[in-house]
Amino acid sequence: MGEPDTPANGPRVRVYALIRQIDRLLVVEYPGHDALPGGTVRAGEPVEQALRRTLLDQLGATIAELDFCAVVEHGTSVPGEPSTSEMVFLCDVTLADADVVIDSAQSHRWASEKEISALRPQAVRDGRIAGTLSVEHPWRAWTP
Repeated sequence: MGEPDTPANGPRVRVYALIRQIDRLLVVEYPGHDALPGGTVRAGEPVEQALRRTLLDQLGATIAELDFCAVVEHGTSVPGEPSTSEMVFLCDVTLADADVVIDSAQSHRWASEKEISALRPQAVRDGRIAGTLSVEHPWRAWTP
């Protein structure tokens, strides 16, 4: 018997940059939480292109080097909506000119690993703290 003809809603797809400076990680500040630079991958948009677009929008910065790091699959819930899954691509990024970030419109800061307690998504924060997000461990699956 074949699969049903009704397409299922797929996971949301996001891509974030791991931008490091010595022992610190660049985070974008939002009211009540921090996030890695990056964001939503639009329908039909390649993941790398989405990261380049969002870093330019958020930080006014361009990417010099980009390497895949890991994918984190996790559940999301919004009050009043059914829970869904989200696929988060993480990439190690070197900016073409890190000094440009200083003048960007988006509020940001360099955070130590100890300072990422308010990082979202939580699954990414938990993986960073546990040290399980790396090229050696490229997949973190979600079980509903």
